[in-house]
Amino acid sequence: MNTSILIVEDEGLIALDLKKKLEQAGYAVPMVADNADDALLGVESLRPSLVLMDIRLRGPQDGIETADQIRRQFHIPVMYVTAHADRDTLQRARITEPFGYIVKPFHSVDFRAQIEMALWKHKMEQKLRVSEAWLATTFRNVADALIATDSGGNIVFMNAPAAELTGWECGVSIGKPLLDVFQVFDEATNLPVVHPLDDIYDGRELDTGPRSFKLTKRDSPDPIVVEAELSANRDEGALLGIIVVFRDVTARRKAEKQRQQLQKMNSLALMATGLGRELAESQRRMDNSLKQLIAQSSGSTLRLLGDVFYLSAFQQSVVQQLIALGRTDPGKIAMVDVNEVLTEMEVKVKKALGSLRSLNMKLQHGIPVIKADPVDLRENLFRLVSDARDAMPDGGVMEISTMATTSADAGHSVQLAIRDTGKGIRANAEGRVFDPYFQSRHGKGNPGFSLALVYQFVALSGGSIEVESAPGEGTAYLLSFPVADVPDGLPKIDREPVAAVT
Repeated sequence: MNTSILIVEDEGLIALDLKKKLEQAGYAVPMVADNADDALLGVESLRPSLVLMDIRLRGPQDGIETADQIRRQFHIPVMYVTAHADRDTLQRARITEPFGYIVKPFHSVDFRAQIEMALWKHKMEQKLRVSEAWLATTFRNVADALIATDSGGNIVFMNAPAAELTGWECGVSIGKPLLDVFQVFDEATNLPVVHPLDDIYDGRELDTGPRSFKLTKRDSPDPIVVEAELSANRDEGALLGIIVVFRDVTARRKAEKQRQQLQKMNSLALMATGLGRELAESQRRMDNSLKQLIAQSSGSTLRLLGDVFYLSAFQQSVVQQLIALGRTDPGKIAMVDVNEVLTEMEVKVKKALGSLRSLNMKLQHGIPVIKADPVDLRENLFRLVSDARDAMPDGGVMEISTMATTSADAGHSVQLAIRDTGKGIRANAEGRVFDPYFQSRHGKGNPGFSLALVYQFVALSGGSIEVESAPGEGTAYLLSFPVADVPDGLPKIDREPVAAVT
């Protein structure tokens, strides 16, 4: 038999008797020790299958302290063999997680049964420890965020991605109620989510399909949108707890929103291109006829024809916007210093804003260059300036700022923000601000294709645009463009390629 047992006993005769009984039962006894130091040296060198430990030992360290050290350092099972079975002694010994007690004097049958049980229990615990370590390693290396709870709904495990999304450190979260850490709200109603264990205890099965929630990160005022799957962790029907797997879908939602907006515009592109060119030709011929009539007219007829020619010019600009809406190319791409463009535009922007409105420029020094058509960039910035001017009919302040940003989903970008102090856009209108002819502001003139063209330009340049607004607090358009080249000193970020706009 390969089972070896190390005896730690301070009474020599008892140790010899115990050694004899063990060998008669088929066990190997490679060493007998009577003090803690020799016992620890023996365990370290011999690595026995089991240690039989007397509580009273020679020297300053007793058997309980020695057994605890063996358990922690060598993970070898220990059984106590002692004549001391009083409550205080057993209470101290229990803390060291022993695999059994043999009270002196003992009988050989009970003695062997307890040893075999201790060895079997240790073997099962070793398997469980390996299994738990494997699962913990697997969970830690899962890309998605993962939280596991016990049957009471308290957290027993959380991996690094979950810690990042919730703002809770893994160690701090252990033992906390699930919804104290995973603070989620219904995406539509903003109401707190009912604890999933409540559904189970009420006899309902969990919906294991993906569900979207707003997650409040610890010490952060801005929630993020996460997609989560919740499942009950069971063992032969018994509920062990809840497992929550979730991921941040903010970037995906942003990309989906951009794709939907581009699909709207692409659905107009074919019609816009054909209709725009047809209208442009008829408009050109009408303008030529008007010029001839103006040249041959005078007095009130001339003034009337002048008004008609002005309206015709306005129609021509609308036609040109309609043609531009059908574009699928990004224009004449060049390396553009956004700060330089804005500095050149400053005087014209102030003039366009008029005397009632002021301009505040906050340009971050040394931002990277971007790739864009500089003519289109200026034209679309003026469209946003006009929108801000119209939003402040009684006066106000427009702020233009730039900054370099870095994120996991967008990489290194340049953000250009245009903010006004107007009354903001209408409630629930943010999703349609960039739709052609959609009036997002109360009392604002017809926006036509202006903001739709801004959206198209940013998308064709590989960037994104968002709008932030609150009633009475103004509106901000945030334009983000990928940098043309990562400057020295900034980390490289691997990203999936951005799909081309068609």
